[in-house]
Amino acid sequence: MQQKVENKGVIIVTLATAFLLTFCQFLLITSYPAIMNEFQINATEVQWLTTIYLLTTIVFIPLTGYLSNRFSTKTLLIFALLCMAAGLIVGAFSQSFIQLIFSRAIQAVGTGVILPVIQTILITVFPRSRRGFALGLLGGVINVAPASAPSLTGMIIDVFHWRMLHWFMLPLVLILLGCAVFYMKDVLQKQAARLDILSVILSAGAFSLFIFSISNISTAGMDFYVVILPFFISVILLYLFVRRQLADDVPVLNVRLFQNRTFLLAVILIFMNMMLLLSAETILPMFAQNVLETSAFLSGFLLVPGTILLCIVSVVSGNLYDQYGGRILAITGFAFTLLSLVLMTTVQMNSSPFFIMIYYCFFMIGFGLSLQPLVSVSVNVLDEKEMAHNSAIVNTVRQLGMAFGVVILTTVISVTTAVMDAPEQVGTYWGTTYALIIMAVTALLGMLLSIRIREKKE
Repeated sequence: MQQKVENKGVIIVTLATAFLLTFCQFLLITSYPAIMNEFQINATEVQWLTTIYLLTTIVFIPLTGYLSNRFSTKTLLIFALLCMAAGLIVGAFSQSFIQLIFSRAIQAVGTGVILPVIQTILITVFPRSRRGFALGLLGGVINVAPASAPSLTGMIIDVFHWRMLHWFMLPLVLILLGCAVFYMKDVLQKQAARLDILSVILSAGAFSLFIFSISNISTAGMDFYVVILPFFISVILLYLFVRRQLADDVPVLNVRLFQNRTFLLAVILIFMNMMLLLSAETILPMFAQNVLETSAFLSGFLLVPGTILLCIVSVVSGNLYDQYGGRILAITGFAFTLLSLVLMTTVQMNSSPFFIMIYYCFFMIGFGLSLQPLVSVSVNVLDEKEMAHNSAIVNTVRQLGMAFGVVILTTVISVTTAVMDAPEQVGTYWGTTYALIIMAVTALLGMLLSIRIREKKE
């Protein structure tokens, strides 16, 4: 108990940083139409504001194992907040789309550096018996941010210019920066670490080309030069990266952790969960606007009750994990997710949009019950010295899952709309229905895989 009291300031600053950085990742989504109009760009080009953030984050996340051993926790957190502040200022003054993309990359550097370390900090500060609660708190923070960003920023954009989003966030980041200077402490133990530049290049190339290739599917189909070739090069680079890590005594990213079958299974299920989350948050507002003909504000507001439930359930699931373990919670969570997706396929073109609100609540209950317990499972099957690499791997997988899910499922909707000899509203309806069916099958597979989880008994 004394440990918690002494580190209360560390916990508050750490969780607040996690929320702000995650919120900023989804800051501009509702402003895409206004940005497209101002800079005269199309829907494919504007998606690079999301893609560049994911790419930059994924490049830096594998480095966190080295960085957390090389620099103090306080230094890394302050650096991340400075990157976020600098990126917000550049974004607010951007006079071209390229400058705006650059501002997003600056913000993403801070997120990629600190987000995995935040998980390690909480695991270290809380005793082992309360790790489920600690990760539940973290889940209640970082899972709510992407779900709440569209609705909250939508209200600001209805009144102000989209640049005001940057000025709205900047004071919050600066206040938190001041708190970090005074209250943050170095709580992580240092281990041997070195920076292998070749490993960094291989991982950056592999993940960047992978995201680049799947991002081009919706516009270029299966074009050899922008989809197929980059994909195969990314596979080759990933293979070389893994081989180099296995041969290195002090790897940049300890891929040997995947030899633990329970850890591997938990990571696969986390990937599936994040794929479903961001896909739902992207598809449902689009479905509400384009098919059910709601306003932009209402389409975002439909997600608010589910967001509130997610915050509550994430914390509760952390406590439940400490009592019952992750297996039963993962099974139950994926069952709720499956139920919600099946119900969503029943929404018709003339249905009330509030059916989406109700079914989305079931979705978020399922997500809240399964994700953080799965993260806890991935943590508790490993040794203490492996925590930094665990956080790096899990957060890399989370980002990849979000990117993969959104690209693949929005492509399903786009292709269906393009090939159907029907009005766009009808094509979008059927494309969304097919995407929801794919998501439901994924949830069913996740539920079946969760049965195979085997945990250590304390």
